[in-house]
Parts: sequence; structure tokens; C-alpha cells
Amino acid sequence: MAEQRIPPTEFFDAATAPRASQEVERWRNNPLYIPPFRVVRWRVVDEQWEGRSAIDAIVVVEIDGDEDFGAAQGVGGVNALDNALQRVLSKHFPFLEGVRVMESYTHRGGEGTAAEVVSVQKFSDGRHQWSTMRTSRDLLASAWMALVDGYEWIVTNSLRKKV
Repeated sequence: MAEQRIPPTEFFDAATAPRASQEVERWRNNPLYIPPFRVVRWRVVDEQWEGRSAIDAIVVVEIDGDEDFGAAQGVGGVNALDNALQRVLSKHFPFLEGVRVMESYTHRGGEGTAAEVVSVQKFSDGRHQWSTMRTSRDLLASAWMALVDGYEWIVTNSLRKKV
């Protein structure tokens, strides 16, 4: 699941361009940048039994040298990941409690189930809106990377007092 470069934003207007991913990518390429958290691992379990289903996610992050985790259920893998990531990050960054993914969509381009997937996540904290976009051949991986970008963007900017 190699991370891909961010495609150009010609298909987005100024309000919906995924600039947060672009900014986060620039930060990550700066050797002086210290991210507010580091993802250690994540997992989604999608179970079906007796006509019922459950989708669970576990996210482990490192913050200030200590590992912590969040677990949550969701209506799909992306929603479960978002819930778990927000659960663990909100313990350390309480201002995230008002952050929501307002819109989430994916597009698989190309032929077959192994074609590249573009995932766009639009966030809001009630005052500001920002968007992220990532690509991968794996649907959950592309959505996950876009989620991480969105939370890293707001945490970093909030800690820097830019937002």
C-alpha cells in the first residue's frame, strides 16, 4: 500500500480543492517538521453472521513518544476508521471533538477491482472547511490516508494557532 503523489486539482474549484493534503505533504517533506501524531497501525474488521454485520476499526497512534489506541464501529470501513481515529486523537487534542467529515467520496478509475482509487474527504469544525485527497490501489488505504491528512492538518494548524 504505497502512498501516491497527490494528483493536480484541476477538477476542483477553490472551495473544494484538497489543499490540506498538499500542505501536509509539504510539511512532511520538510526535515524540521515534527508531526503532532504518528500512525503506528490500523485495522478494519468486517464481519457477517446470521444476516447481521459489524464493522470495527482499531487505530494505534504515537503522540509525544507514547502509544494510544482508539476502537470504534461504523457503518462502513471508512466511517469506522474515522470514528476510531477521532476517538484516540480527541483524548490528546480535545478541540477535535467538533471536527466532522462532512462529505466523503471515492472514485475508482481504470479497469477491474485493482484500479487506482481516489478518495476525497471534506472536513469542517463548524467554523472552517478543508479538503483532502489521496490515491491508492486499495480503497480503504486511500480513504485512510485522506483522513489522516485532514486530522493532521487541523491539529498542526490549531497548535500553530493558524486556525
